Amino acid sequence: MERSTKLFWVLVLCVAVMAHQAAALEILKGINPLIGETTLRGKGLISKVCTLSPSRDLCVEVLSSDKIRSPTANLKELAIISLRFAATNASDILADAKTLIDDDSLEPSIQQGLADCKENILDAESQLEDTIAALLIDSEADAQRWLRAALAAIDTCDASIPGDDDVLSVKSTMFRKICNIVIVVNKVLINPTIL
Repeated sequence: MERSTKLFWVLVLCVAVMAHQAAALEILKGINPLIGETTLRGKGLISKVCTLSPSRDLCVEVLSSDKIRSPTANLKELAIISLRFAATNASDILADAKTLIDDDSLEPSIQQGLADCKENILDAESQLEDTIAALLIDSEADAQRWLRAALAAIDTCDASIPGDDDVLSVKSTMFRKICNIVIVVNKVLINPTIL
């Protein structure tokens, strides 16, 4: 009799966990399972997600940057908005690197470091595109891996250039912060119950 009681409670616990997960998935889709109405989208969702970010104000700025999509965005759309913002930032870094490479007054070793940095930024841009593609096919785990690869590429870029107060270093710091916002959004996509 005791064994069947334990089995019953294990089943009850499993059903409760499954119901909780189903409710979390509905919330992720923007539907409140209790009342069937749309929940947390746009500004409300942005505010809630950004409480998990160490750069809260920047998070709100980044996730609100798409004037058309941000006001009604769900989590996946917010992730894509932040990835596009990061890609724009990477393009700015790339443009600055190209300009600096052509500066004849720089030492050859610095120009080589800038050329290496440029290649790494190109890799980071490509990895951001791969991250978006992974999100579009609902592969949040792959998106997280591609995003970490983009962060590693920007770290390699920084390591190839001496100093930390130049234009590229300042912009790469911002790039990291933006990518960390994407990581926060993606973590919520993977586990919506953390909201």
